[in-house]
Amino acid sequence: MNNLPVQLLLLILGSIIIILLRRLLHSLWPQRLRYYDFWPLFTLYLSALNLSWNWFPYVMIGWMTLGILIVIVQIISKGELLYRRFFPVFWRVSVVYTTIAYLCSIFYRFMG
Repeated sequence: MNNLPVQLLLLILGSIIIILLRRLLHSLWPQRLRYYDFWPLFTLYLSALNLSWNWFPYVMIGWMTLGILIVIVQIISKGELLYRRFFPVFWRVSVVYTTIAYLCSIFYRFMG
């Protein structure tokens, strides 16, 4: 599974399967749930494969720090923390963060 083309194929096939499931279960599928909302699960797993176990905890620490920062920003801006507002923002930011972490893990793998 350390083969880069296989990893990219897994990411693409996972996205296609989720898109097909969304079309098949259209009436049961949540409207705001997109195919890329599942990417953090795939990209974190693939990042763990690419990075050594010495570096992967830093990815997780960064992800937790991002969550804490989002909580602080929401508390300062709104004066309260509502989970209904927190989780969609956190998960969308997680999609971007884990995708960047995966791309960095590919770079690390080729450089290291």
